[in-house]
Amino acid sequence: MISKLSNRPQSIVFLGSAHDNGGTSILASGLAEAMRKRGHQVEEWYLFGSQGDAPASARIFEAGPRSRSPVVLLRLFARLVRALRRRKPDVLFGLQPLSNVLTGVAGVLAGVRHRVPTYHGPREWVNPLFVTLDEIAYRLGLYTQMIACANSVAQSHHRADMTVVVNGHDAPKLFPRAEARAALGLPAQGVMLGQIGRLSYQKNQDFSIGLLQRLPQASLVLVGIGPDEAALKAHIAATGLADRVHIVPAIAHARIGLFYSAVDLVLFPSRYEGLSLAAIEAIHAGAPPLCSDIASFREMFAASPLLAATLLLPASDPPAWAARVTELLKDEGLRQRTVAELARLSPSYSFDAMAEQYLRLIEQWDAPPRKAMRAAIVRRV
Repeated sequence: MISKLSNRPQSIVFLGSAHDNGGTSILASGLAEAMRKRGHQVEEWYLFGSQGDAPASARIFEAGPRSRSPVVLLRLFARLVRALRRRKPDVLFGLQPLSNVLTGVAGVLAGVRHRVPTYHGPREWVNPLFVTLDEIAYRLGLYTQMIACANSVAQSHHRADMTVVVNGHDAPKLFPRAEARAALGLPAQGVMLGQIGRLSYQKNQDFSIGLLQRLPQASLVLVGIGPDEAALKAHIAATGLADRVHIVPAIAHARIGLFYSAVDLVLFPSRYEGLSLAAIEAIHAGAPPLCSDIASFREMFAASPLLAATLLLPASDPPAWAARVTELLKDEGLRQRTVAELARLSPSYSFDAMAEQYLRLIEQWDAPPRKAMRAAIVRRV
């Protein structure tokens, strides 16, 4: 459990571009709830509406999808500054590239004391425009602190003054397999592989679909929406796999355990990641996650040689993935050792541990500098 902190700010705002059920918005909602339980006044603000299930208490500035219109963005910027001036938060956390920049610029104009962008993906995969704007904001000193979700993310940004708070997550509620598959409309019998995440180039669902051609005994469930949906459906039809690939657009976050309960293995052939919340959920659920051998997943399994050797695979080697899927399904001893090791690793990624670090950082930021404290003591004496 999170300990009681002695020096806490009165109000906190998390600012996101849109609540799209992605990792950053889910993290913000979880952190906000944890902080409210400990006496903070916390709000979630999102510039745009989305297809995600934003909390009822969240503030949406502009209904509808994200816009690139300069007129819309300037109007949003002015509204944001006015709202911050009225709210007067002690801490403003940015969640995504656009909202990170606005955290610095609008936060300064509104007089926010602590302006903290958070980084959830490697710099090289961020829109170059936002990279440039973020660098300008950093060099101008508009940020008072910075947080990265993983060491690999921090290293990609090349800033020695960035604090790393490793992502955590609550364990999903699990269900009986038959109930989970029925709830998601999946076949009751047979091997079921799963992938969860935005249907996009980053998540590389094409790889998982192609893997089925090497695994005739398996089916696949994809959970998510995104820009690649039409292309993926065309790919599924072209490869004759329509009866073996099931797309579930969304699952309410409180029932996300249905997915992990329904599948035998979870696939993460991502081209890049920050520190995947879905993979952390799979660890908590004991559902072995097969992951592409990239920096963030190597970091996730760094404390477990067994998991690193078993679950990390090169994304350029589909035969190796197919062989490892088959091995984990057939070798009960290997599967049991893997699940036991996931259980051992699980506490390292607890949500309470993450929230504890955020709250202790806030306490440190609010603590008077040591010299000022000594001077105050001398004056009192």
